[in-house]
Formats: sequence, structure tokens, C-alpha cells
Amino acid sequence: MRALAILATLSAGPALASGSTWPADGVYCPSGTDVPAIVVEGRGIGIDLLDCPRARLSGGRLRADRCYANGGSTVPYDTDLAILPGGNLLHDGVKFRRRARGPCP
Repeated sequence: MRALAILATLSAGPALASGSTWPADGVYCPSGTDVPAIVVEGRGIGIDLLDCPRARLSGGRLRADRCYANGGSTVPYDTDLAILPGGNLLHDGVKFRRRARGPCP
């Protein structure tokens, strides 16, 4: 029974609260500054104009062995990213709010 509870928790997907292991899918728009949005889809993330299909988030750090830049070049990536209470993101001192759909205003 305990194994079923653990399995259900793992398969439920990311939550929208502090302590989450991955942000919810969506477009996260920056608050009060002109920087690119963050886009989360599955385990992939678009951040700082890079597309990182298999990133990991742990201890306030987002890491990816391979991200794709414009022009097709690939680079490893390591940056700060935190999930705030309520599901917003904090990256490079900027708060990003999730939009249900559509581009950032």
C-alpha cells in the first residue's frame, strides 16, 4: 500500500507550490522588466533564449547538459531558478508569472 502511495505521488506531476521539483507547463512572463519569457513544456524549458529539452532543477539551480541556441549551436547550461509559493518563478532577480495561455503582454 505504501508503494502505491509513493507511485501515485510520483506520477501526479509537478505541483504549483514551494518545494515543487519542476514548474507547471506554461508561459512565464517577466514582471517589470524587458527580458525573454520562460516557457515550460514537459521536462523541457526555454530560458534565456535557449531551448533545454532535458533540464534538471535542484537546490535553486537549473542545469542541462545540452541546450540549443539560435543557429543550431549546443551548449551546457547552469543558472539560478526557483519556484516560488503559488507557482511563480524567480530567475536572475526577476519574478516570472505563469499565463494560462497566449504570449506575454
